[in-house]
Amino acid sequence: MEALDKMWAKEAFDKEKEKAKEERFMASLEVDKAALELEKKQVSNEEKKAEAELLKEEKEIMLVDKRSLDPLQLQYIEMMQLKIIARRKEN
Repeated sequence: MEALDKMWAKEAFDKEKEKAKEERFMASLEVDKAALELEKKQVSNEEKKAEAELLKEEKEIMLVDKRSLDPLQLQYIEMMQLKIIARRKEN
């Protein structure tokens, strides 16, 4: 009878141990999911920041006062403006 009690006790202990292991795994999984969501938000924010910076730079190029530019600068600005327009038409 004592051997049977020890076997049941060991079985109960093993079940509790397995349950605790599973709970730790699930908690770890939740932490990983939260970290992934945070990383996605950070990437999204970085993309939005990069887009805002690009828009700012493009606006400056599009609004350049061409009267004060020498021919080479004028050619560069006009080329950049055409590239900006072409890229914006794609989107």
